[in-house]
Parts: sequence; structure tokens; C-alpha cells
Amino acid sequence: MPRYMLLRPATEDSEAGSLPPMDRRLDSMRAYNASLAEAGVLVASEDLAETAKGVRIIFPPAVGQSRDPTFRRHDIQPGPFAVEQERLLAGFWIIYARDIYEAADWARKAPLVGTELEVRLVQEVDVSRMRSWRG
Repeated sequence: MPRYMLLRPATEDSEAGSLPPMDRRLDSMRAYNASLAEAGVLVASEDLAETAKGVRIIFPPAVGQSRDPTFRRHDIQPGPFAVEQERLLAGFWIIYARDIYEAADWARKAPLVGTELEVRLVQEVDVSRMRSWRG
């Protein structure tokens, strides 16, 4: 069965490391996750730490395309990253669904307020047909 990822964007609160207050919203999220698990569609569900606890790896352009001699291979940019300038993630679910419409139905049931969820098909790759990169 196809897998879909439900992507939850970061907010200024999530980037500040603020957890929601222990109230009905948290209970509602636990109930939502339990309903996904009980239906047998939940593959994974995780919150992500704020970007201050992460880094970004910047890959150089193709050989011969960069004229910047200071650009090193795989530069590392430490977080945090600006919420208002970029789409950052605060969490995700991976679920099984027959199609995008069923995945969207599950996403609509999430107990979220004032935000959005992006629903994306997880691209399946036939690894048996890939050549080994190790040679």
C-alpha cells in the first residue's frame, strides 16, 4: 500500500522550543495518533527539535559551475533558521493510504488549529534495480 507523509510546518513557538501546554490539545493529539495506530495506517510520527539543534549541509553546484573559490565541498550552516523566510518542519506522520484522497481524509482529522498540513506521496524506489554506489 502506498505511504504518504503528512508534513507539519514549524512556527515561532516550535522554533523557540516551546511545547504546547498540557491540556486538551495534547490529549487530542494523542487520541489522533492512537486512531491512526488502531486503524493500522500509522508508520511513524515524530516531532522535530528546533533548528537551533540542527545544521544544514550545503552542496556545491556541479563541477565547473561555481566561480566562487571560497565555496568548500559540503559547507555546514548551523541553525537556527528563520521561520518567516523559509518553510521549516516541526513534525511529520507517515501513514499508509490507498490514495491521496484517503491520506487527505486522515490529515483533515488532525487536531490542529491555525496551521496546515502538506500531504505528499512517499516515492517508492526499487532498490533491486539500483547499481551499487560502492562499486
